[in-house]
Amino acid sequence: MKRSQYKQFAFGLLVYTLLVILWGAWVRISHSGDGCGDTWPLCHGQLIPEAERGKTWVEYGHRLMSGIYGLVVIYFWWVSRKLYPKGHYARKAALATLIFTISEALLGAKLVLFGLVTTNDTPYRAFIMALHQINSFLLTGSVALTYAAALLTEDLRLPTTQDRRYRLLPWVIVVIGITGAWASLSNSLFPTDNLLQGLMDDFSSESHFLVRIRGFHPVLALLGGGSLALFFWLKAQTTESQLVQKRSVQMTGLLIAGILFGIATLLLHAPVWMKIVHLALAHCIWVVLLQWVFFIRSNKLT
Repeated sequence: MKRSQYKQFAFGLLVYTLLVILWGAWVRISHSGDGCGDTWPLCHGQLIPEAERGKTWVEYGHRLMSGIYGLVVIYFWWVSRKLYPKGHYARKAALATLIFTISEALLGAKLVLFGLVTTNDTPYRAFIMALHQINSFLLTGSVALTYAAALLTEDLRLPTTQDRRYRLLPWVIVVIGITGAWASLSNSLFPTDNLLQGLMDDFSSESHFLVRIRGFHPVLALLGGGSLALFFWLKAQTTESQLVQKRSVQMTGLLIAGILFGIATLLLHAPVWMKIVHLALAHCIWVVLLQWVFFIRSNKLT
């Protein structure tokens, strides 16, 4: 495989990574996490389950996609070792992809084996889901950075140390994403079709803890996402680089789109398809922002 082909491979893997994550979200939203019982990696103790229950095939389909994904990632990492010298950033990012793939599988297995699925509403499930969300961001991020490094023609080893302050920007999305995972879980377990009643439940001391914490997400999304949008808009106005200006305007538009879609999701009581699109938007914002920081630090947007 040539480097030009590996670049396309990395982009394809990024798309497939997002599809696997979105299918996993559908498993949770449809309460299909116990579709294969409490066995893992087998389904009901079988390699191919003999079942007619819909949620069994939802869960089994996700496991099958994840299994194929794991094999592809191993090959992805192995090829990076052949194409790039030791210390190259693409090689390191590919290794990170392999590591986060393993940890993602282990977290998924933990959810199943410990019964942290379907209607489980314990604090432990919320904690593991937060870890799961962080790991999924790190996974898509490592693939995205491999792709970004593969786009460069020279043998980049590390981004430069200038503009290190930008490193913290993507983590705003991670924090918002964690609260989003809790809000989505809360809406799945404790749905409401009345916005005013939902707001009252958020502040009621008698409500379940998941209901009380779900309000953090829209607040942080507005504050954090709005602050990032303002930052990139100001960056576009003050920079002399046309490329930085163009990418910053794109980031501003993507963030505003995410905020508006989030508001619409809240007002429409979070229908399933909007939850899926909302998660996809969050990962897209995370990936584009991460690549923006990478190219800034490697002096490719100046």
